Amino acid sequence: MMEFLKSILRLDEDQCARRVAQKYLRVVDPDYYEFETHIFLDDAFEIADHSDDDSQVNRFVKLLVDTIDEAASEVHQTNIRIRPPKKYPAPYGGRLTWVLPGKTKMICHLKDKAKIRHRKRWSQVMYMYYLLGHRLMELPISVDRKEVMAENTYLLTLDGDIDFQPHAVRLLIDLMKKNKNLGAACGRIHPVGSGPMVWYQMFEYAIGHWLQKATEHMIGCVLCSPGCFSLFRGKALMDD
Repeated sequence: MMEFLKSILRLDEDQCARRVAQKYLRVVDPDYYEFETHIFLDDAFEIADHSDDDSQVNRFVKLLVDTIDEAASEVHQTNIRIRPPKKYPAPYGGRLTWVLPGKTKMICHLKDKAKIRHRKRWSQVMYMYYLLGHRLMELPISVDRKEVMAENTYLLTLDGDIDFQPHAVRLLIDLMKKNKNLGAACGRIHPVGSGPMVWYQMFEYAIGHWLQKATEHMIGCVLCSPGCFSLFRGKALMDD
């Protein structure tokens, strides 16, 4: 979780620098972007300590809340205290919203399995409908404007233990810009660490990601884009 948060905070810092340069220094930045982070925590609640009839957030939610200040301090090389998140009830459980140092938002969706289906695939369905169906399609704007926004809206899917730099995201976006028919692009993932298990992972990634995916790309049909670091075009996901 620490590496994931540090990666998001680096992206937040990069976006802030671009926004300030464009707004105050009149710099024309062809790679300017805006983003917000959404974290989906499955089964985020447990039985409350004081009553079996109530629920409370589990240790993973508490770990996220406790870790974010440490991650921000490491990224910015100074002692940083981020404002506590705003708490919102939701039909699926609850929601925590932070404003990061670079003024981008990080929203954590806390799923209660008593209210909504849990596990990874249902979370994917949830964020597709939430980000594209609710946040985009329900805007009070024309259909043509929505189509333009969908063309320039991207979803970057990440695992909770991923470690990446902003430059890696820009490489994926550059691929999208070059080919308007490209619906998804994934980065090359490298396992870190040492020992027999990591050696096996390196072999597995070399075959499954670097060889198999590249071969499928050349054939013209990539069967699955790995969710640990993949960029999806909003319009491609919404295309019937």
